[in-house]
Amino acid sequence: MSAAQRMPVLGGTLAIGVTGAAMAAIPSFREAVTRSLGISAPGGVWRILAIFFALLSIKSLPFVWHFRVFKNLIWHLYMQPKLLTKAQLFKPIITTSHNSISECDYNFHKSNSTYFMDLDVSRAAFVGVLLKKSLARLNGGDLTGLPEEAKTVKGTYIVALGGVSCTFRKEIKPLERFEVWTRLLSWDDKWIYIVSHIVKRGAKKPSNYFLQSWRNGKSGTKKPSKADKEDKIKSIYATSLAKYVVKKGRLTIAPEIVLRRSDLLPERPANQPAVPAVSDTPTSEGEKPYMSSPENLVAQVMGQLRAESMFEDKKATKEGEMSYREVEAQRLRGLEIAQHFDGLTALHGEWNLDDEVIGEYGDFFW
Repeated sequence: MSAAQRMPVLGGTLAIGVTGAAMAAIPSFREAVTRSLGISAPGGVWRILAIFFALLSIKSLPFVWHFRVFKNLIWHLYMQPKLLTKAQLFKPIITTSHNSISECDYNFHKSNSTYFMDLDVSRAAFVGVLLKKSLARLNGGDLTGLPEEAKTVKGTYIVALGGVSCTFRKEIKPLERFEVWTRLLSWDDKWIYIVSHIVKRGAKKPSNYFLQSWRNGKSGTKKPSKADKEDKIKSIYATSLAKYVVKKGRLTIAPEIVLRRSDLLPERPANQPAVPAVSDTPTSEGEKPYMSSPENLVAQVMGQLRAESMFEDKKATKEGEMSYREVEAQRLRGLEIAQHFDGLTALHGEWNLDDEVIGEYGDFFW
């Protein structure tokens, strides 16, 4: 930030400081503050310290996580008037937060377990944006293209989290602010894969905010250099991958059907086979990965890419939108990464029901 840009901030800070000092010099004002805060009352100092610590640890207070998650979810599902277009299919959403004192571990860094709470908040906002129109249409009775079975099964259409992983790269210091960039990575016949990057605050300035036209993006764009890419990696604290499924009762709705209901996918060429609209969830779902092996995935990806090269997109796309071929290429590239995560489902079968164990210990003293 230049000196000229800092002047209003410095001037405002100085004015607030001078005003505060002047008010503190007035005896009646000091007495009123002391009386209202209860400092002179028994236990008053401890009360102030408790309030101060609670503010430093506000993210860990009861029901704060629920508020953070549902605030974003309700806003994007029911109050956000603007809808995404095809051009934003793979674009990220940004949520901001900080590392509160109560989230720190014995190394005085953000505890690994607390990353997942911030990821929940970011993914809730993103899913609300991504599937807003689709869920409204499905739950509103628009079942065009779905089989009769989807009409007879009782229940509402819901989005369920099927799994999440997080790879840590760099520690986050106490009270340090950060951003969570969450976007669509890929999808297959069942799962929607969402990737989140927890990064340093201000590491990258977006050029445009689609849903927030009042925000100022950076002017001009340039191709990132090798140094820029290295700096980008250095700004990452952690990376997470999650998979979601859209269900109605026992039925699973294919992600492509859901995304098309949100008008986010280009028209599928006539020579491309349609995907099954719904499927039943097998009882042995947790015992094996959805993609049976890396070899099967590679065959799927390469076969699909060869098929894509055999046709041209006949329908012109609007400026900024991706063609069907481009969407499929990016989806399959992301799917190649997601298959490693999906393969972890096989670990459910590694729980050994042995009679002999090393020991059993309680959480506290019981």
